Amino acid sequence: MLNTLEVDRIQFAELDAQILHLEHQLAELQSKRAVVKARLDASKYPVLTIPSEIISEIFLHFLPPYPQCPPLTGVDSPTTLTHICSVWREIALSTPQLWRAITVADIDSGRLHIAEAWLSQSGCHPLSLLVHDRIGDDVERQILRAALISQRARFENLISICSESQADLSILDGPMPLLHHLELDMWSRGVSVTQEIAPLLRSAVLSDTACVLAQLPWKQLTSLTLQWGLGMEFVTILQQTPNLLRCVLLVTSAGGPPLPEVRLPLLGSLTLGTELEMTEERMFFSLITPALHTLRVSEQCLGEDPVESLSSFISRSACRLNKLCIIHHEDGPLRSLEQYQFALPTISNISARSESDAETDDGMSHG
Repeated sequence: MLNTLEVDRIQFAELDAQILHLEHQLAELQSKRAVVKARLDASKYPVLTIPSEIISEIFLHFLPPYPQCPPLTGVDSPTTLTHICSVWREIALSTPQLWRAITVADIDSGRLHIAEAWLSQSGCHPLSLLVHDRIGDDVERQILRAALISQRARFENLISICSESQADLSILDGPMPLLHHLELDMWSRGVSVTQEIAPLLRSAVLSDTACVLAQLPWKQLTSLTLQWGLGMEFVTILQQTPNLLRCVLLVTSAGGPPLPEVRLPLLGSLTLGTELEMTEERMFFSLITPALHTLRVSEQCLGEDPVESLSSFISRSACRLNKLCIIHHEDGPLRSLEQYQFALPTISNISARSESDAETDDGMSHG
């Protein structure tokens, strides 16, 4: 019994000694940790020293240039910026310009709440909207319509794609005092936007059906794109647009009697195209553009003798072209670039591009 107690006393003393040794080691480690922590606390990460207003500006450059609309979700959405850290989240949510360009498409209940949040977070800034009529069930349509109508006074750029016969266009039925640019792609329902509704409207892009169904304050427009419609439909509109400075016409019609004359006294830039396998020179021959300085035209729009057609057009319009781009088929132009340059020596910049290259510019696409 005494031997056992003696062993325990010895072991107890050894354990005390080990504990004391470990406590000394822990104290030394804590001292070293305090020194390292002090150095870390004294250090400042450069990104955390940037003023909030500069970070806000950096965030704005993360997005596509306004008025392009980023997606509501995903890595290209401004919501990504709210997932980095609490500081950046606060900055992002307090930067209303991040939320002013909104894509409203493929809406379900979740995306609907996101769109409503963006409308709120954008504050009082003008809005750029891409609205697709396929937005879920009737309840979601009604909620979204009410949300958009409540913000209609802030519409600045609006792209409306209405591919359903019962598409709701009521968001366009009231005052839009800031609206500057409007794009309409409609299938079967008309819309009327008057000068009183949109006094600042200056730019419009219309699909083939929209050319027939839309009524706009044509006289106040300075930029107009008409896509894949009939020549006579274009003439009807262009005869009401004397203040155009820029125009893109993509024509589908071919053949028939000459089109009525269209005089566009202020037009400086014109793009005229047609479908790949189609020849449509009537639209080109109908235009009188005395202020034109830049022309991009498909060779199929110039008739059997493109060089002569251009010479006649310049003479008829009495314009002073300084830039001409000929758009041709993939298998090559009907005339060489040298022929154009020789016949039109007063034009300082003459170039040629294939149809596929031109599709990326000025709406020259078949979509």
